[in-house]
Amino acid sequence: MTVLDRYFELSDRATADEQAFHELVELFAEEAEVQPSGARKVVGKDAIANLYRQFFQSYSGMQRVWTTRRTENGLEAIWAIAGKRDSGELFAMQGRHIAEVDAQGKIYALEVHVSKAN
Repeated sequence: MTVLDRYFELSDRATADEQAFHELVELFAEEAEVQPSGARKVVGKDAIANLYRQFFQSYSGMQRVWTTRRTENGLEAIWAIAGKRDSGELFAMQGRHIAEVDAQGKIYALEVHVSKAN
């Protein structure tokens, strides 16, 4: 299992499980960068924790499927997700994550690309 597979497993539980949320944040290096799709890049573990906390407060009941492969510079996951917004509206998205991993196995750069959403 790769760190990106662990990221997705923990992401599915982190909405309702505080321990999973903390484990998710610990997958990132201290000065990691996350580039969310269509939003400003965040840098540092604290900023990343805030980003994911906001995301998980806005969505619930997410179900995700993905496949991960190794690339020349790290990992890539193609994914699809369905869930419920805090408004009660259902949503579905698909896209990919591109991760670069340091020598300790921590994510130090993550790009999120959404290709379809409703």
